[in-house]
Amino acid sequence: MAGAIGFATLAGAARPALVGSPSDGDVTAVPARYRALFQELQQELDAGRKDVAALPDGDGHPSMAPALFTASSAFASSLPGTPRWKDIVTMLDGFKSLGAGAVSVMISFPDLCREFHDPGPVLEFYAALSHAVHARGMKLLVEQFVYPPFLPVPASQFVAAIKRLPDPEKAYLDWDTQEAELIVSRIHPDYFSVVTEPGTCDRFLGIHIAASDYARWLKGLLADLSTLDPEHRTRIGAGAGAWDPPQYVDAFARIRGLDYIDFHFYPLKLGDQDYTATLLAEMNRVKAEDPSKKLVMSEVWLYKHGADEAGGVFDPAAYGRDRYGFWTPLDQRFLALMAEIGRKEDVSVIAPYFSQFFFYSAAFDPVRRPSWPACMMREWTRAAAAAQAGQTTPLGRDFRSLNAPTSGGAKAPLKR
Repeated sequence: MAGAIGFATLAGAARPALVGSPSDGDVTAVPARYRALFQELQQELDAGRKDVAALPDGDGHPSMAPALFTASSAFASSLPGTPRWKDIVTMLDGFKSLGAGAVSVMISFPDLCREFHDPGPVLEFYAALSHAVHARGMKLLVEQFVYPPFLPVPASQFVAAIKRLPDPEKAYLDWDTQEAELIVSRIHPDYFSVVTEPGTCDRFLGIHIAASDYARWLKGLLADLSTLDPEHRTRIGAGAGAWDPPQYVDAFARIRGLDYIDFHFYPLKLGDQDYTATLLAEMNRVKAEDPSKKLVMSEVWLYKHGADEAGGVFDPAAYGRDRYGFWTPLDQRFLALMAEIGRKEDVSVIAPYFSQFFFYSAAFDPVRRPSWPACMMREWTRAAAAAQAGQTTPLGRDFRSLNAPTSGGAKAPLKR
């Protein structure tokens, strides 16, 4: 999830790996150390499918918005003409070729904070990216987040120092307001999620912002942004991870003028908590509170983690497992489940987060285990090389099928 991601030095490109995967029931093709986890996730997906099957039918058509990780603000020096910008455009075209109607990017605090540095180069980058996205007939979703304080970069040191201020909660929200105003007035995203994982942000900032305080701040922010965007070009949303306390979503649902509630969804189950059921219950409460509010899922991916494993939702080792091609059948089922939720619950946008795996996956190596998140940039470099060559993984081809219209104009039937 956003809260667990760090950034690493861009690695050199290598030959893309296109790896086969077992059928959904063929667990013998799964390495022995992951076989029990594979079967556990199968069972959790089965349970989630039953929860979703029980919902009334719907006719929603969610726009798929793969995350463009290398366009995160940590890499905003990738101005047009640079090799990294070319990789970003290659991935943008690759996602469009798979039928994606949008892309999502993360702008992390304090990259647009004037007290930290001049935000001009970052804004210049995102203005160019926004133009590139819209020129392709796609939409742009921006998620505002916070640098993890454990990263050895100046931005994270700035974040870590906030808790030592006399009123750190107010200082952070004031700076976040400044950043939000720049995002709306200078970047013009179609969707802008200003709060997404309140608990993770608290953890990184070393402070606590209550749901009621966030709600009060959001009401003032909406008034400010309406003067900067009188035509309402940008839809504004806020939400939480499915694992966050429910009071955040409930408080945000009561804010009139907030366009949508945003959800992050990774683990299917931790301990005894069924997060598919939790997600659906929260969506229903939003609709009951304000039927006019839209729903967005700005980060979704299958968390390769057992319900009773240590680490909970913040286990870097679990995210490092994603790259292996043998997970493909489960990732296919997970994305189909998300798309089915989108159809039945009328979700506007769904953003698969680790979307490099639409173009790249790796064979399992029992000796060399990837260090996460340091491996992320190398994966994205290889994914860009594969996209440039017109190669996709089985997961990427399945993602394309989720986006394919039928002759009647609706999305193609989803794989079960």
